[in-house]
Amino acid sequence: MTSSFDASGIARASASSPPDNNQRRERAVIAAQACETCRSRKSKCDEQRPKCGLCQRLNVDCKYREPQPTKKDKTMVFILDGINRLESKIDIIGRSVNPGSAAFDTQSMLSPTSQPSSSTSGAVLPSPADAQRSSVGGKSGLEPSRNYTHLTTPHKVLLWPAISMHMSALNINGVDDLYYILEAGTPWILRHELAKHPEVLPCDRFLESKPATSMGYNDNGKRVLFAELTPDTMSKYSHAYFSTFNGLFPILDREEFVSDVLQVVARTGFGDSDFPSIIALLVFALGSAAEEGTYGLPLMPNSGIRGGTATRPPGLELFNEARRRLGFIMTQCNVENIQCLLLASIYYEACARHPDFWRCTVNAATACQVLLRCEAIEWNSRKGNAIKRIYWTCNTVENWYHIDLDLPRTGICDHEDIVPLPTDNSLAIGAESQHNLLHFSAMISLRRLITRIHSAIFEATNNSAESPDEHGSPPTTVINELARQLESWRALLPPSLQWSDTDRFAYPSANSLYTRRPSVPLFTLAEEQVPSEQSTGAILDILTAQLRSRYYYARFMIYRPFVFKALHYPEHMSPEDRQLAGCCLQAALLWPIAMAPCKDRKRLVPVLFAWTQNFLGVLLILRMITINECMDQIAQTYLDANEIKDTVLILLDWMKDMKQVDGIAEWSWNILEQMYSEVPGIME
Repeated sequence: MTSSFDASGIARASASSPPDNNQRRERAVIAAQACETCRSRKSKCDEQRPKCGLCQRLNVDCKYREPQPTKKDKTMVFILDGINRLESKIDIIGRSVNPGSAAFDTQSMLSPTSQPSSSTSGAVLPSPADAQRSSVGGKSGLEPSRNYTHLTTPHKVLLWPAISMHMSALNINGVDDLYYILEAGTPWILRHELAKHPEVLPCDRFLESKPATSMGYNDNGKRVLFAELTPDTMSKYSHAYFSTFNGLFPILDREEFVSDVLQVVARTGFGDSDFPSIIALLVFALGSAAEEGTYGLPLMPNSGIRGGTATRPPGLELFNEARRRLGFIMTQCNVENIQCLLLASIYYEACARHPDFWRCTVNAATACQVLLRCEAIEWNSRKGNAIKRIYWTCNTVENWYHIDLDLPRTGICDHEDIVPLPTDNSLAIGAESQHNLLHFSAMISLRRLITRIHSAIFEATNNSAESPDEHGSPPTTVINELARQLESWRALLPPSLQWSDTDRFAYPSANSLYTRRPSVPLFTLAEEQVPSEQSTGAILDILTAQLRSRYYYARFMIYRPFVFKALHYPEHMSPEDRQLAGCCLQAALLWPIAMAPCKDRKRLVPVLFAWTQNFLGVLLILRMITINECMDQIAQTYLDANEIKDTVLILLDWMKDMKQVDGIAEWSWNILEQMYSEVPGIME
């Protein structure tokens, strides 16, 4: 990089030099690029890479010297000096945390500019001895055919030797899949999701329409009215959307929607290629999904997936009217187009169509970057606030997909430092809207911290984490610092969002949302009764559960290296190691997102796929408590036996429910029902 930079700089200088100096300057460039062999023989070098012609004939190593910067261009010297100073500090940290350690997680969540690609990320490969001990399905081991594969953090647990050996000992149907997972990485698992929904959503049902007769647009003859969408129905669906999905992803401003969208379509009807019509139809489809997802009939008895069927979700007719119009505006790069794409993506996720969700988000993120680069934005303006909302929605969704499924990112993270967090400039903002925006901002900061957790551990281990090659201890210094940052994040939350571990199931202390804080728990194990009509649109439970569960997920990931060590090197576990392994197991218990009432409204749970991926890893680890003596001792010391049992039951219930619509859950269930065959009712 340095050589090419200096060479181009010299070339540019030579272009502006007097003619009589051109030849001398050109020779200087050639001399600077000559290899060491040609220099020593004082012969002309043809500069071929990786070997020049002379070195090829002599069959010797060909080394090129980096040219020295000119006196006028010391920029690279200053940059390299700065890098060297940073490297010396990083080396000191690395020595203190034992960078050769191989007992903790490697999933790198670096910024897009420094993130290793999937094709070059370190694989979790057993050593030859361990591979021989943990042979699967009669194969000689899990030896991959290439040096690099990629598994995301949730899926790496599948290939932990202790777990794969236990699966092999049980002769679990599907254990042979581990070999292919090691070969292909997370993409092999992702194929099951693609196979679950090979066809697009049904497009054979639409709304009955008639020509619009009202005035207000020049193309009234092409506009239509839908008999089903009466003013009351449109108002009901709008209220349901803004009270649920828009609280989770604040894409739209409610006041602007009412004045610029709802009133327009109510007065003039729906057109084919205008944004108000498409946005309104998408909002109505999501409002229908929210309503049916709360009050509708479950897909099967005791299912938390309500409304419609597995193949025909609620609001499909409304969504079909919207997506038949999306083709007319899909190539635009403006705020309204991005809003349409994000609304469509959220509908797809409510149907558990995860690849469709991701594809729509990618399109939105790409258009958003064009908008950011090509327009001068006044962030305090109405348009600036809209861009903040859509940007951070794209950013958040894209990062979760990358973390859990290794799907590529668009580079939208590059703009994090220039786009402010979303705010509501309205003077009449309600307490609920303000609370929702606080939640959204808190989730953004927590996602950043989770990214830091992954990248810090990755760097400290030199890309050899959770590998059975050695029994080095996890970097306790780094882990303790990450844990301190996580606790600082929670301590600095607004009072209305804060909680302690002892009251993690309680209502938040948001006094502005209710006259008196309810004394009953917000999250319970029992089945929730269908909420009354008076509570229509309440999303407080899912907002609160998402924030708290992500916090415990982060704590679980910070300490997971010690569980790996307990499973594979129990004889090297110190008292502190056991305590920190206990912290990991404690953090894995009773995540509110898997409890009632959230589990009974799965269509409303944001980024639904992410929870399914992580629940698989948690269930595999909890299973080992009954198998591994060291894990059992840790559990008896630090865990409540009833909480372990309850966690297993609610997570198994989640996976069994999701396998109806989720391809990865369906594949995972095949393994889990065999590993937990003694649980009553699991084989039904």
